[in-house]
Amino acid sequence: MSYDEVWEYGPDEELAQHGEFRLTVVGPPFPGGDGELPAHDPARAADLVAALATVDAVVGEEGRIEAVGRPSFATRADLDLVAVGCWGPVSEVDDPALAAGGDGSALAEQADALAARFPGAAVIGSVRVDHSVAYSAHVVQHPDGARLFAAGWSGEGDWDREGGVAEVAGAFGIDAAGLRDAGVDPDAEPGDLAWESLVRLVLRRTSPLPRAGRTLSVFRVRRSEATAGDLEDTWIGEPDGF
Repeated sequence: MSYDEVWEYGPDEELAQHGEFRLTVVGPPFPGGDGELPAHDPARAADLVAALATVDAVVGEEGRIEAVGRPSFATRADLDLVAVGCWGPVSEVDDPALAAGGDGSALAEQADALAARFPGAAVIGSVRVDHSVAYSAHVVQHPDGARLFAAGWSGEGDWDREGGVAEVAGAFGIDAAGLRDAGVDPDAEPGDLAWESLVRLVLRRTSPLPRAGRTLSVFRVRRSEATAGDLEDTWIGEPDGF
């Protein structure tokens, strides 16, 4: 089977949905929001992308971009692009397959794999698919074992959720006042909770933001047939879970 036969759609097929997808690993000791990070390490980035469960093989590095940007994301061929930044203790993965499947499992499984690969690290990530109502999934893991996962539709009540907001925030030294200042109500219904604000708050507590002036390596990869199908369902068609 040729690689094109793995896909139902041709490489020029336009994407029907857009969104965000990012997973960050912060190793100990956390540099914190005021810390400094070294330059991007492309060799480490190549090792990391090759180890991702969403990647069947790495074709090669296509170039480098500013970390405040993203690779092209307009056609089916762009679903084979994964951007990775490695800046000392901080590694960041931007991969549309993290949102594939429609139930948050791809994000959760990759977060668990990275936590196992980097003992002592925090793992923080979010994905969002912009339908008429946004679908999103979020994961925050502290190295002491505190873990929060949530996935569902904005404004709706039927969310998959594991762990408590206040407990996980507390593991990172964020108290009730810090959550309130960020606009996060830990008692809000899942569909109304400001998940992206929570994730950004934890990222700011563990590592310097924004990423201006930093670099990402962009890799073209090959996907397994199962991952390709999930990617097409999520970004081109209408997946069963949505």
